[in-house]
Amino acid sequence: MQIAGKEKEKKLLERGIAMLGLPPLQKETSEKFMLYLSELKKWNRTHNLTAITDDREIIIKHFLDSALYLKAVQGRGRRLADIGSGAGFPGVVLKLLDPALSVSLIEPAWKKAVFLRHITRELGLEGITVMEEKLEGLRVGNPFDIALTRALFKAPDFIKRASGMIKKGGFFIMSKGPSYEAELAGIRHEVLKLTLPFTDAERSVIIIING
Repeated sequence: MQIAGKEKEKKLLERGIAMLGLPPLQKETSEKFMLYLSELKKWNRTHNLTAITDDREIIIKHFLDSALYLKAVQGRGRRLADIGSGAGFPGVVLKLLDPALSVSLIEPAWKKAVFLRHITRELGLEGITVMEEKLEGLRVGNPFDIALTRALFKAPDFIKRASGMIKKGGFFIMSKGPSYEAELAGIRHEVLKLTLPFTDAERSVIIIING
């Protein structure tokens, strides 16, 4: 799985993970991230998976921006639904960092769903499922512990649309910009303030209990 010529990118990723206060990456995990990077760029040429194409930018704005969610996820359950997963952010990244997670990647766009199936096979990931469905039509037999989305919905809409798939006492987790307070008026929540490594960008990760 060695990806030649990616030592600089590996070091950048490893430094960013350390800056987030997460455990150091194992060599095999670093190499899987480099394979992910390579496959994402290759597929992006025909599938338009992301507007970000530079290696450094992908590592910072996709890999590390997804990794910071681990701070919110840890200790809140093992069954996670990544809603609007796109090219696997943050669900695939979280699975690489914490293999014990059971992850469902919910992505209605077929091109992205095809890539998700491909990359999870290439990375040899187990306990991860691709669900090519819209949230409105999703039926879940066993409710998830966590429903997570990067910035796809406003908080009240996310809670309304995803509440049926989360167990009582489970969690909604989402990332918001600096003006999130009005959106969350009247909703009990916890906020984790995290800085995206190698940038001045602050992320407000919102955690809401499904009460």
